[in-house]
Formats: sequence, C-alpha cells, structure tokens
Amino acid sequence: MIRPFSWRDLTLLHRVQDVGLCLDSQLACTHGHRALQNALLGGLIPRRSTYTLVASPTLSTDSPAVGQVRHFADQPCARLTFIGPTKTFAQPLCAQLLDALSQSAGEGGAHHLLAEVDEISPAFERLRQAGFAIYARQRIWRFTDSVPESLTPSPTAWRVGVSSDMITIQSLYHNLVPALVQQVEPPLARNSRGLVHWDQGELLGYLDIDRGSQGTWVQPYFHPAAERVSDLLAYFLNQYAHYKRRPLYVCVRSYQGGFSEALKQLGFEPYCDQAVLVKRLAAPVRHRIRTALPALDGTQPEPTAPFSSMKNHNSAS
Repeated sequence: MIRPFSWRDLTLLHRVQDVGLCLDSQLACTHGHRALQNALLGGLIPRRSTYTLVASPTLSTDSPAVGQVRHFADQPCARLTFIGPTKTFAQPLCAQLLDALSQSAGEGGAHHLLAEVDEISPAFERLRQAGFAIYARQRIWRFTDSVPESLTPSPTAWRVGVSSDMITIQSLYHNLVPALVQQVEPPLARNSRGLVHWDQGELLGYLDIDRGSQGTWVQPYFHPAAERVSDLLAYFLNQYAHYKRRPLYVCVRSYQGGFSEALKQLGFEPYCDQAVLVKRLAAPVRHRIRTALPALDGTQPEPTAPFSSMKNHNSAS
C-alpha cells in the first residue's frame, strides 16, 4: 500500500533519510538529502510542492520505503529527489512507488520527471524499467583544497549578472544546450544569480551558481569563442575563495567539452559520473479546429495584375 506522508511517519523518515539515495545532485551538494525537512516544509514554501509517499510492504521480506518528488510551479519538470532506504531498489515494491511518485508529479502539473543516478548503481536499472530514459550525461567535479597562491585576482573577469544581462544569458543558453535537452529541462531562471563574463561587448561566459549550507554548485556555460577558459575558471576560483569556505562542485555536461583538463589543473577531482534520466508524464494531443480565414471570408479577390482588353489588342493589330 502506498499513501501520502503523515506525522506518524516521522520516525520512519528519520530512520531512512541517512540510508537513502538522493537523485537530485544539485540538492544533495548544496543542502544534503534533507528528506525530513522537505517533507515537513514542502507545502509551506511558496511556488514549491513536495510530494512524499510512504510504501508499506506486502511481503515480510520487504521493508517500508519513502519516496519524494519536488516540483516548482513555474517549471514543466519535477525532480525525483529521494528514495530510501537504498535496498528498496532491489524490491518489487520500488516499481509501485515510482509509479505513484510519477502520478503525483503529473497531477501537480509536471510534464517530465527527472532523476540523476550513477549508471553502475542498482537504481539505474530500476529507473529504466520504470520508464526513465537517458537524455544527457554529466560529470561532477569537487574542489576542497585551498586556492593556489599563484592565482591572482582579476576583478574585470567576472561580475554579478543583472536583469539587463538576462536576455543575452538566455540566448547563450539556447545556443549551447542541445534542443533535446531544452525540451526536457527549463531554461535558466530569470531570477538566477550568477556571474557573467563580457569581452568586447559580447557575453562569452556565464556561471549559474547555487549556494547552500553544504556547498556551492556551479553550472558553467562558455561560448566557443571564449579564450583562456582555464584562466577564467582560475579567476573565479580565486574570487570564490574570498566568500565561501565550503566544498565547491562544478557540473559539466557531456555536450560541454573542454573543461576537464582545466579543472584538473586547478585542483578539482572527479566526484561522480551520472546519467541524467527523464520520464515523460504528458504527451501532446492534436485536435483539428475549423475556423474561417478572416482575409477571405466574405470578400472578393482582387487581381494582382491589370487585364488587357482583347478588343483593343485586335484593333491595334
């Protein structure tokens, strides 16, 4: 039996939150699993809905499981954030829980359900069986060392983006991200806070930054015309060290090549490789609609060229 989370499940949720799997890497790196807090506060945060379901086992060999989905009202996709405990993925109960979570996300208005997981994890095969498909891959790099002293700050390399930069940032996103990914993931939020790099009147770099209590998440976007990408990342790293002392994570998608060597030279280490999965919850439905064309309805067509008179033509000949 699968039912919504209630207060009597607090003990279960507290017990499984440290032995579960977070399938939203950005959330895990910035705020941790936070399954308990999301379940309690999900309905109180404006524009955000958190659906937490509890699955009771029907077999004596199975154990109770908890699943969670998070959805923002202005986004077409929801994210599968938590399944716990991890051994749930090896139980038949998991398929029912994933179907129920997908249904909850769809009823909440989401068109897609996203999940990020290691391809060698048992969760990967279970998600594929539940209808999830790969649409991208990513590698997450982690930086925890001190900034090299050889790096010198460059105050002109990056500045905080303002509202007037947003149109150009959106254009950079649409030019760099494949159309398949854009169909699934929402574009960059207009209220996102990041750093921009302008050179000779052209936006050549943008760092989408999310800060949390557990770390800082960076999603880089560099134009192919950008030069000295390694130096730009070094300038950011130097700037970052002055205001945060938490782990720094940089997410590099498979279609964003060229960053790996620069990150390795700066002291980043590969944290994990993941497949980014999507399950479509809605399908477009086309209906024929008959309507009159206002330009032709009740009008007389006008000739586009003058008619010559056959009589005058014969007389002239």
